[in-house]
Amino acid sequence: MKVCCVNEARANIRRGRDVATCDQCGRLILGYDNERDFQRAIEALVSAGTEHEHTRQGALWIIAKARKT
Repeated sequence: MKVCCVNEARANIRRGRDVATCDQCGRLILGYDNERDFQRAIEALVSAGTEHEHTRQGALWIIAKARKT
């Protein structure tokens, strides 16, 4: 995951369902506290062909996805 997105997630994603936008690259940052919801989101992004990256941050799963232009 891009360093700028990791830093944005650390600063703004505190619990599941939190959402932020990376100030540097513009990606949408999503936080999940439920692994099943996280897996479903990943499956939906893959099936839609949406560019994304993900990581684990403490108890949260974090997804950074490209925004539609």
